[in-house]
Amino acid sequence: MNNICLLGLSRSGKTCYLYAATNVLSRGIKSGDDSISIISTNEQQCIRLNKGIEDMERGWWPEGSKQTMTYPFEFMIDGQKQFPFTIYDYRGGALNDTSDNGQDDRNELYETFENSSCIVFLIDGYTLLDAIDSNCVQKENKGDNEEHFTRTEAINQIKYMEVLVDKCRQRTGMSTPILLVITKKDIFSPEELDAGINLLRTELPTLFSRRNDMIVGITSVALGRNLHAGDKNNAGKKELTGVLTLNTSQNIHIPILFALFQGVEVDSESYQLMKRLFRSDVIKLYKGGVPAVICF
Repeated sequence: MNNICLLGLSRSGKTCYLYAATNVLSRGIKSGDDSISIISTNEQQCIRLNKGIEDMERGWWPEGSKQTMTYPFEFMIDGQKQFPFTIYDYRGGALNDTSDNGQDDRNELYETFENSSCIVFLIDGYTLLDAIDSNCVQKENKGDNEEHFTRTEAINQIKYMEVLVDKCRQRTGMSTPILLVITKKDIFSPEELDAGINLLRTELPTLFSRRNDMIVGITSVALGRNLHAGDKNNAGKKELTGVLTLNTSQNIHIPILFALFQGVEVDSESYQLMKRLFRSDVIKLYKGGVPAVICF
């Protein structure tokens, strides 16, 4: 079972992340003397992914997902196919849509929990900054966010993860591994990022309870520096400002690989190659609310 459920509320940057991460992973990442990569196995979806990242490089901000998209891939070692997997990309608005269609979308989402090896939940960096105690946020970051939430609104956005965990347990009867991904890593100081991680552990008690054996990871990613959606250009697209960086320097590859890691055999070559990438400075792991490590 190697399906990945990719979730994020509106403005989390999920669509941008998907385009950038799959592009970086398609080019291959070194692990020891080997290279691991992914390849899209659906021609139409491959065109969609390629066009998305090409538009971003041209300075166009991609539109968010308007419907659920299914992206099939193959995981590869040194150019040789190892196993297929699928990323389910749900439109961000579905999670907090109050319409009847929104409920239908959520029901569809809940059904995929039964076949997912990991749920990846993207948390917008600015939302997390809004949720952190203001005393922990540097003054220069307070004015960067054009769409401020109140602290209560921001925390409520984050706590939606609790609802998803409950629904997942109802559907599967088990604790599916969760990865919390803080986006826009570049806007945080190290102290702010630590405060954000501590807030997640406090505000999501279901995920970090000592009364379960749930595996939870927390990582942070960035696609560049100071990326923002600007005004619409003549083509009707919003301009992408800032510096786009398509490499592994800001952990862009970690969420997808960690999610795949949960569904492969422990003694397999894929497992051994992937686990080398999960250093403690890249991803923090917890089991039953207690810090954990991957044994090497």
